[in-house]
Order: sequence, then structure tokens, then C-alpha cells
Amino acid sequence: MKISAATKRARNYAKVTDDWYTKFKLSDVTGIGFEEGVARRDPSSIIEFENKYYVYYTKSIGDWNPKTTNHLDKRYPWDYADICYAESEDGLNWIEKGVAVPRGDTGSFDERTVCTPDITVYNGKYYLVYQCIELNGEYIGTHEKVAMAIADNPHGPFTKLTQPILERKADGFWFENSAEDTNTYNDCEFEGTVHDPMLFHFNDKFYLYYKCFIQKDRSNLKTINKSQGGRHGVAIADNIEGPYIPSPYNPITNSGHETLMWKYKNGIATLLANDGPECNTIQYSTDGINFEIKSIIANPPLAGGAFRCPDTDSKPLAGLKWGLYHPQFANNKHWDYIARFDSI
Repeated sequence: MKISAATKRARNYAKVTDDWYTKFKLSDVTGIGFEEGVARRDPSSIIEFENKYYVYYTKSIGDWNPKTTNHLDKRYPWDYADICYAESEDGLNWIEKGVAVPRGDTGSFDERTVCTPDITVYNGKYYLVYQCIELNGEYIGTHEKVAMAIADNPHGPFTKLTQPILERKADGFWFENSAEDTNTYNDCEFEGTVHDPMLFHFNDKFYLYYKCFIQKDRSNLKTINKSQGGRHGVAIADNIEGPYIPSPYNPITNSGHETLMWKYKNGIATLLANDGPECNTIQYSTDGINFEIKSIIANPPLAGGAFRCPDTDSKPLAGLKWGLYHPQFANNKHWDYIARFDSI
């Protein structure tokens, strides 16, 4: 019997995709949806507290210009932003409650912006991890750090740690020996981004996932297209407040833009969207490091945050049942806004 390569792949996919495959229904929400002159984006994971849902997100006011030559001008929708939060009884109609984490004081490491948050509940406390940047003369969106703020309940007040919990590698490379490494893939320059942090208590340690970019292949000094360069890294700590040490296995994915992850049984699942050769896949890892493709999907929500349900182990996609995302510039709307996704 003659079997094509496509048929062989289909047989392999059939072994894993039944429980891991989904489509998405996308719908608008009220309260944190489209608003002229306001950018709301990067919703966190959603948590439940006293029969209400809570989400945290980036919010900024006013237009931006990525081509500006004045380093003090607002460059992006997440520039000069604060982290706000909202509550809901049904996940569709939201009430914005105000600022959860503001930009820092003059001279602080988070003076310019705080953005792309995620929320983790551990031992009765609420931990927000987020990107931040100080005010400097060369901001091009690549020099962020990851910070943490802690509260006793979803409303706060959130107390910031005095120092970031993760910064880019000082040498600008993924691998300590990359200058001598003869492997072309390992010889790629790391752009220095630590974006979109997401934190899990996993295997009795704390796993801080984040997005990064591979910028340049040093073997021929050719700039790599960022649509191929998005991928994820992880830093691991024994204590939730750090120190966080980047894994020697980084990058742990070869695709993906913003982090959208959830626990399933003894592992971590992730939806990789938008960037790279394995974009639009759901992958799973039993050790939090080595991810394998479980399904190929269509129309994934971008920059999504899923509801962290209590029965996430009941089936592979229980942790992706519903959540929020931002449909960037959808329907010719210039302002980022937040909408809902449902797994169907």
C-alpha cells in the first residue's frame, strides 16, 4: 500500500488531536471593549474571587507614533501605560475598577511604563508579574524588565518589589558560549526582550515564562524576520520572589508571540500564535521545558488570557475554555480593546 507523507502525518495527528483540538468563538464584551482614544490590551489570566471574575490589563491614553525621533514621545499603545483591572459576574459585562499597578516614581526602573501583566494566586496572596521600563534615551520596545507586585486580595493594594525579578542577559545572547558556538541556530543573537511574563507554581518551583525574539543570525549577520523570530523562554526560581534563573534550554519554543499557558495534570500546555514555523499550534510539556505539538488550530485569540478554572485537570483544554484577548486594530479600529474568546 502506497502512503503519502501527508497521510502519515494525519495518522500521527489523529493519535493526539481529538482531545487537544478546538476552534474559537470570538465576541465583544462591555466595559473594557472599544473606546476611542483609549488602548486596552494584553489581558491577564482570569481569576475568580467571591463569585466574581477579575482581569488585569495594559491601559494607556492617547495616540502613539513608532516612527517618532523624539525618545520622549509615546511610541506604542503599551508605552506610558498603567496596569488596570476589571471585575465581572459573567465574563461578558465588565466594570473597570481602576489602576492596580501604576508607573513608578521619577528615576525608578518602571518610570516609563508598566504593561502586559499576568496574575498568579499562591498561598492566599495575589502576585502580578509584568513588563516595565525606565525612562531612557533609546527606548525602542526591547529593553523591558519583568517586575512583581503582591496583594492580599484582587483589589489590592499591590505592593511592588523594590527590584525587577528578571532582566535580559547582559551579553545579549541566548547562550553563554554563543560567540564560539558553531551551530547556526545557537549562533543567533538574542534581542534582549523579556515580554509577556506568565508565572506558574510547578514541580515545587516557580516557572516564569516570557516572550523573546531572535534578532540576528551571527553566522552571516543577516537580520531574521521577526515573524519567524518569536519564541518563548523560561526562568526558574525556588522562591516566588526570586531570584529567577533563565533555563539553559532557552529558547524552549521555536514559535509563538504572547504567552497563553495553562496547567494540565503534571504538565504545562501552551497556545502558540502568530509567529514562527509552529504558530497556531497547541503544545504540551510534562517538564515545563520540552514542548510537543498536540494540535494545529485556526483563528487563535491573540495576546489571550484564559480563565484559571479549578478543574483544569479534567481534560486537556479545560484551562482554555474561555478567556479574554485583544483583537488588535480589528474592523479598522485604531484603538486596541479587549474581547472574549470561547473554546468550542
